[in-house]
Amino acid sequence: MNTNPIQYFWRHPRRTGFIIFNVIVVALLFAWANFSAGFGKDGLGGLPNIMLGYTGMGFLLLAWVIAWLAWAYLVYSRHHRSQGH
Repeated sequence: MNTNPIQYFWRHPRRTGFIIFNVIVVALLFAWANFSAGFGKDGLGGLPNIMLGYTGMGFLLLAWVIAWLAWAYLVYSRHHRSQGH
């Protein structure tokens, strides 16, 4: 059995890609939270930036939820097939 984590993740590209996707989404959410913390000082002039940013984050969260649902379906269907159903 090989205990090298790089080789383990290299053999499972879907799992590795899903982990990387989740890390990127969380990093973007934290970056947006940090960036938007000062938007209250901009007044009404900053409203377009706020709306554009929150729309983008909404799409990102939607993609994240869809990815998790797809991953759950993939795991369920694989488990269901391995049980012989």
